[in-house]
Amino acid sequence: MKPKERQEEILTHLIRQGSLDILELRERFQVSEGTVRNDLRALEGQGKLIRTHGGAVSVASAQLTFGVAKRNGHKFPESPDATAVSAQAQRRSVARRAAELISEGDVIMLSGGSLTHALAGELQAMRSLVVLTNSLDIAQQLSHNPAHTVILIGGQMRAGHDTLDGPLISTTLERMRVSKAFITCDGVSTAQGFASNDITDAQVKASMVACADTVVMMAPGDAIGRLALMSFAGLSQAHQLITTNDSPADAINALMSAGVRVSMCGERITEVCADCPPDRKWRIGFANLTEQQDFSVAVRQSIERAAAEIGTVELILADNESDPAIALENARRMLDAKVDLVIEYQQDERTNYVLMDMFRTAGVRVVAIDIPMPGAAYFGADNYRAGRLAGEAAVQWIQKKWNGKLDKVVCLEQSESGSIPAARIHGALVTLRAVFQLQESDILHYDTRGGLDESRTAATQALRNIPWGRKVLFIGINANSTLGALEAAEVLGRQGSTAIVSQNVSKRIRRELRRGNPMLIGGVDYFPHIYGERVLQMSLETLAGHSVPPAAYTEHLLIDAHNVDHIYPEEREQEAAGNNGLPHRSATSIKAQSAGKLLAAIHTNKG
Repeated sequence: MKPKERQEEILTHLIRQGSLDILELRERFQVSEGTVRNDLRALEGQGKLIRTHGGAVSVASAQLTFGVAKRNGHKFPESPDATAVSAQAQRRSVARRAAELISEGDVIMLSGGSLTHALAGELQAMRSLVVLTNSLDIAQQLSHNPAHTVILIGGQMRAGHDTLDGPLISTTLERMRVSKAFITCDGVSTAQGFASNDITDAQVKASMVACADTVVMMAPGDAIGRLALMSFAGLSQAHQLITTNDSPADAINALMSAGVRVSMCGERITEVCADCPPDRKWRIGFANLTEQQDFSVAVRQSIERAAAEIGTVELILADNESDPAIALENARRMLDAKVDLVIEYQQDERTNYVLMDMFRTAGVRVVAIDIPMPGAAYFGADNYRAGRLAGEAAVQWIQKKWNGKLDKVVCLEQSESGSIPAARIHGALVTLRAVFQLQESDILHYDTRGGLDESRTAATQALRNIPWGRKVLFIGINANSTLGALEAAEVLGRQGSTAIVSQNVSKRIRRELRRGNPMLIGGVDYFPHIYGERVLQMSLETLAGHSVPPAAYTEHLLIDAHNVDHIYPEEREQEAAGNNGLPHRSATSIKAQSAGKLLAAIHTNKG
């Protein structure tokens, strides 16, 4: 199908549904996520849709958001003219930042308001959320996703208002508990705390604050430093404030001095402020590979946790969206933000030369994540060692399960990342060749760019070209390689003669291990949840003028069905709670709690 035809079908689907999910479009058209993103970017450029985190919404839906804003007393225009587009871009940046704090399975609460309405749009592509809200529009918007449980909190309806309120809501909330509440504000100040211009609204929001474990306040920049009619929460009751980067600097500094953790969002850059004097803080940029992969999201979360614990690091966050052009634009914005150091996670080797030239010219030092960059300190995979671990596990499995018979090895590769990440494939092959008599014709190579769709397509092609009954081992560059090969083998009915060993052990891989997938030998884990502490330690030592090793490596361990629950015990508890109909624990909190115990568990298993 030609791009124009596909884009026309995307628009037809958008008109019917009101919103789009990238993963759904990928399956519908059998193309890569990158192709879907390019289509959505082109359609957004034509003014036909608005991209969101993980998908897109129609312009009509965006206009509804402006209408909601006006009904609730905000001064946003009804139609998307130049001013409205700017306001919408600001709301999207705040909403995306808030969405980063939500994990699948969370039990959350959303107040009414334009910012939370935008957040609801970002949550469309997620799964298994339990959402409580008093907003009619938000409840209706999220109800289109059948994977969500949406609870509309009943109360009094007032003319001209989107939200339900009154004493009945407060009484109901007294018996409820949520993990996270996202609440909008009309005023935020050190004198008043968080406030609303509507007394009834303030009373409901006070009840929302009281029933949440974590409270995230959301406010436009013009609300910062402003007094409103009635306060509903003190500064100490909020765990984070998310606002826009046009907020008054003096008011932001006063809030931080009072202990409020602040995230200020621009179009592509989010600044996570540090509560310390300006002469004692470092501004460190982190450009993430993508926010659409479990691994890279876990890396970003671990860096944020580590920065919060250190207290003197001001993070400037960006999403490279697995797109070299966006990575270059993010680098320019990082330099404009006057960062002291950049942590770069970018997979295209050729683009990394351009990025390093930009940073060197500006005198900014760099720490590279997982993909080396010329002249940068490196933290990430010990690729060759990870490959050897995968190869050793495959040898033992094949000798036990297949009596030492191996006919073909299929390598699912990612050439754009260069030779160093490819060492994980090389390490596995060296180990296999030392045991099995493999000819060059027995080893098949496919370039998949590390994508799930490409891996599935390559694995399907490989299996169709290999005679039935031959013993086939897949080794890949990442978890997507494994998942693609698993899907292909299942569709073709080749489970009995296919084995797969994974690099990276994502949540989906761990789920396959727990359910005893007979093709999955195991996977070499890279433990992204512990990257943050090590990476920031290297960064601060570099900024302090101390020498750091040119490369430092994460821990590696072969995870299989026998040890997965020992390394990730909280996930087993989470799945059990879900099977019993109980709300899931937050995946983010699971990662935070297990990170401290992870190293001990790793070394116990190595022993």
